[in-house]
Amino acid sequence: MSTTDRTVSIGTIDGWCNALFDEIAAVERELWLVVVATLVVDVWLTHIGLQHGLHEGNPVMRVAIETFGIAALGLTKVGVLGLAGLTRRQLSDQRGVVVPLGIALPWAGAVVINATLLLSL
Repeated sequence: MSTTDRTVSIGTIDGWCNALFDEIAAVERELWLVVVATLVVDVWLTHIGLQHGLHEGNPVMRVAIETFGIAALGLTKVGVLGLAGLTRRQLSDQRGVVVPLGIALPWAGAVVINATLLLSL
């Protein structure tokens, strides 16, 4: 193999992915705590934003909140959390860590967006 050849063997990629999943799996409990914290903070910041005249960006959740109140957002997120827990149980220990990671990242993004919008008021 020459120095300009940039191919990587499948075994190397597989080994890298396994090592990455092992490292993330070591902090899975903390990821679930981040999921719960972002759930609570997102609902709270959304509630504050609505009180200050902002609008829910998700049209389905907007109608649900207008109809049933902010509890609709909280219950929906708790439902997602329950479904995520059931999904996590079906996956291996190493691969299952993608479940809390896949929830924590977008919810943390929502928290950042909500906080930024509230700070701009």
